Amino acid sequence: MMKTAETQSAQANVESGTVRWWREPQAAFWGFLALLWGQFFWALYPSWMDGTYYDYGLIVPFLSVYFFMTRWKEIPRTPDQMAPRIEQSGRHPLTWIALLLVVAVTTLLRLIESVDTGWRLPLYLHGGIVMLTTALFLARLLGWSNLAAFWSVAGLVVLAIPLPSGVESSLIHQLTAGVVDVSVFANRMAGLPVMNSGETLFVNGVPLQVSEGCSGIRSFQSSLFAGFVLGEFMRLGLLGRGALVILSLVTAFLMNCLRVIFLVQYAAGHPEADLDHIHDQSGYVSLTLTFGVIVGLAYLLGRSGVPDHGNPPARQEESEADA
Repeated sequence: MMKTAETQSAQANVESGTVRWWREPQAAFWGFLALLWGQFFWALYPSWMDGTYYDYGLIVPFLSVYFFMTRWKEIPRTPDQMAPRIEQSGRHPLTWIALLLVVAVTTLLRLIESVDTGWRLPLYLHGGIVMLTTALFLARLLGWSNLAAFWSVAGLVVLAIPLPSGVESSLIHQLTAGVVDVSVFANRMAGLPVMNSGETLFVNGVPLQVSEGCSGIRSFQSSLFAGFVLGEFMRLGLLGRGALVILSLVTAFLMNCLRVIFLVQYAAGHPEADLDHIHDQSGYVSLTLTFGVIVGLAYLLGRSGVPDHGNPPARQEESEADA
């Protein structure tokens, strides 16, 4: 009799919509994703806070959630599909074996990352494990072809991981050399007797160091990120996104060249001025103008191009997910 009363009470709760949300299978799924990605973002936090080139990563967790949920809502499915698939996956022994392996490996990587926060290889391994685990679960729930809908979320996260040290150093060197060459040429065309020795420019005996800070790596990384994010916000097609990213990088390089050209001319006209102060101010102005131009380019491409509205795949992949 008591059992019948409990059953009737549970049924009444279901019908009235008062079932505890934490008992739902979907709650376990979202909680798992939150823990999986939360600890990975926490591993990236020191790289974002060191104040060099990747501080834009602080907004990546919020943007990734927004982009993921936007894409999630566009995938065709019925509400009663999710719970049975989550429950079925939860009962499978391979699921628990995979989860134990993921926990063991990510725990080891977190120990390594906590000892040396500047080592990039563990971060890439960590990110790869997190994204692969998420992809397998999404494929099980939504079908393999639906994974393509989340490529922009994966790309966003990859941009938040610091570049490998060798790639970063090479990029800084190439950007610095390019800025020096353009600045020397432009100022000589303007009539200034500019000389350079490596990464140092000399004008009227005043040295101006074009080093890592002036290389444009910060604006390069930020512009790449901004172009990618705006392409997703505007839902541009692949061609539009590619064009926006390329134009963003070109804009960042040109703005940084204009900044150094201005600094050289200012140093020539004001040899006693505080160049460090002008250097910082010109950097803020250059970065602001760069982002303004990128936003304008995104707006123009959004008006002239064909937007990508998701194009959800056919429903035949549901059979794959059930297999």
